[in-house]
Amino acid sequence: MSTPLEFLKVFAARLSQARVGYAITSGMACVFYGLQQTTKDSDLVIDLNDLPRFRDLLGDLEHEMPPWRVSYRVVFGVPLEADYMAHGWTSHFSLWDRADSPEHHVDLFCKPPRVARVETGPENAAFASRHMVAQMKRTDRERDWPIVDGLGLQLRQLAPEQALLHIQDARLLREFWGQAPTKTQEAASQRRPLLRLLPSTPDLDALHAWLRLERTVWETVNQERYRLYESAWKQFYRIWRADEGFEWPTSEPCRAQHERLCQAAARFGLERDPIGAVGREALYERALRRAVVRADSTAEKMAKVQPPLAEVLP
Repeated sequence: MSTPLEFLKVFAARLSQARVGYAITSGMACVFYGLQQTTKDSDLVIDLNDLPRFRDLLGDLEHEMPPWRVSYRVVFGVPLEADYMAHGWTSHFSLWDRADSPEHHVDLFCKPPRVARVETGPENAAFASRHMVAQMKRTDRERDWPIVDGLGLQLRQLAPEQALLHIQDARLLREFWGQAPTKTQEAASQRRPLLRLLPSTPDLDALHAWLRLERTVWETVNQERYRLYESAWKQFYRIWRADEGFEWPTSEPCRAQHERLCQAAARFGLERDPIGAVGREALYERALRRAVVRADSTAEKMAKVQPPLAEVLP
């Protein structure tokens, strides 16, 4: 039986053979960078222009000898089409590469959250860079934030400006700030306003409080962002499920499943761009108002640490 890591190596090789641009991110990238021991799912960022090649690859795998089994998953996710994937949606698949293989989950992005530019790391071009993974890990899940901090600490020698963006430990952040060149400090401060408070905040407990307030902003923006996609999917899926003859996922080949999902999405009005329908500015302002309440703080304090819109919703 193939382990998730063994499967990913095989699948990544097939992506390269099919000339599909990709970057391995999230859990598997954290394993690669030594910040996790194991993970079950494979998260990949696929080049938007290569989606047709990727879909062809999935179909071709089903006709190999021995054949792979490929299926869309029941969890919310859109057709693997540019009209949806360009706007921050994800698409979810189950793959079996052998008859005795366990079910492998592959989650796909084309526009990953909080990532302005897809980039890979210097050690292995198959894996997303530490900075990119850290941006994606800025969620409202408690377990993700030690990863953000760990990646920031690893970046101290590789990319000092990026390190200053991600370090969460108050003492280590102050220490590294003091070692950074002035130009690095200035550049990082434009992207992380909290850094401007370091010279006037000698008390580590006070700095920790500012860090926690900043984190609340990221967490709340992630909640608001996710809710838009969740709501759009639930509304679509509820209507689709009520349709006569509904079945999902089916046992059909992957290409037929894809066509079925595309037709349903068009027929029942799955929103292509949930954030665009609301507006990034409106989403951010709503999140900031909630963050003030969640942190039992004030808008004035929040303004001192809130990241620029281009950082949280690029």
